[in-house]
Amino acid sequence: MQYSIDDLVRLAKRDNNNIRPYLYVNPIQGKHIPTDPEDTMMMCRTLANMVKAAYPSDRLFVIGFAETATGIAAGVCHYLDNVVYYQNTTREQADNEEYLYFTESHSHATDQMLRTNSIDHCFENVDRIIFIDDEVTTGNTICKLVDRLEDKCGISKIKYSIASILNSMTNFRVNQLEDKGIECLFISDLPFEYKKNSIMDISYEKDRDTLCKADEMENVDCVEFDTKANVRSTISFYEYESEINRFVSKIEKIIGYEHYGRLLVLGTEECMYPAIRLGEILKKDGVAEAVKVHATTRSPIIASCEDGYPLNHRYQIRSVYDKERDTYVYNLKKYDKVIVVTDTGIVAEGMNDLLVALRSVGNKNILVSRWIYF
Repeated sequence: MQYSIDDLVRLAKRDNNNIRPYLYVNPIQGKHIPTDPEDTMMMCRTLANMVKAAYPSDRLFVIGFAETATGIAAGVCHYLDNVVYYQNTTREQADNEEYLYFTESHSHATDQMLRTNSIDHCFENVDRIIFIDDEVTTGNTICKLVDRLEDKCGISKIKYSIASILNSMTNFRVNQLEDKGIECLFISDLPFEYKKNSIMDISYEKDRDTLCKADEMENVDCVEFDTKANVRSTISFYEYESEINRFVSKIEKIIGYEHYGRLLVLGTEECMYPAIRLGEILKKDGVAEAVKVHATTRSPIIASCEDGYPLNHRYQIRSVYDKERDTYVYNLKKYDKVIVVTDTGIVAEGMNDLLVALRSVGNKNILVSRWIYF
C-alpha cells in the first residue's frame, strides 16, 4: 500500500504547548480520530512489510513508544513471524517494578519509562531491537533510550532500528543515526514543521470543549478479562496475540448473535491494540455494518469547527488510570453499541466521566471490558 502525506497527516493545534504548538494527527491511526480498524491494520502491515524486507531472518525485540504508537507497534508485529519479544514504553508507574527513565522533550508528557525487571535475559535471544513510533522528529528520544539500555544492561552485539510511520529528520540526521548503528525505516517523509502555519490562527472555542465530571456512580455492563499478558513488561508476542484472540472470543460470546449498524471500540490511553484488533475482527465477523476505533489520550488539543480541521469536539475527563490527571477524547458520536477496552484497575471517577461523555452524545448501549493483570 502506498501512502501520501495527505493520507497520513492532519494538522491540529496543541493546547498550551509552547515547545511544539502543533500536532500531526494521523486519521487512520485509531488514536484521536475514529477510524476503520481495517485501515489502521493495513497501515501497520505496510510498515511490517518494510521491516520484513529489511530483516527477514533477524530475531526481533520490538519496543513501541507510549502513548500513541502502542497500537501501531503491536499491529506491525502482527504481520511478522520473527518477533521474539515485545514491550511498550509507559508513563504509568507501578509499585515493585524497575525502570529505565528517559525523556521526550517535545511531548505534552515528557517523562517516559521502560520496565526492566524481565528484560536482561532477552538479549541473548535476539539480534535486533526495533523501536516503533508514529513520528520521528530528531531521533533524540530513541538515542537516549539506547544509551540507557547499554549503560544498564551492558548490551553488546545487538543491532538497532527505528521503524516509524512518519520521518521529519534530515538526511544528515538519518546518516548520523546510521553511523551510530541505528538503521531507519519510514513509510513517509514529512518536511520539518510541515504546514504548521495553517493552524496557528486556530483559537480556543468554548462551545467545542465539554468538561465531563460525574457526580455519582454510573451504571454500566462490565466484563473482566484475566491475563498475564501485560505489554508494559517484556513478553512473548506470540503469547500476547494468543491472549488477544482469547479476549476477542470472550467479547463475541457476550455479544452473541446481535448485529449493529454502527459500533465503536474505544481504547484508553496506552491500551490501544486490544481495541484495534477487537474492532477489526468484529467487523470481519459481520457483527456491525460499520466499526470505528479510537482512544482516550493525554494530549490536550484545541477543538475547532474550522473547515478541514480534524478535531471538532473535545471531552475532558479524569483519567481512568489516575483521577488527578486530565485526559481527553475527541469527536465522539452516537453508535448502536460502544465497547470500551481498558487495562486499569478501575479508577471510578475517570470511568464515570468517560461514561458521561459517551452518553452526552446519545450512547446508551455500552460495555466496559477490563484487562486484569495477574
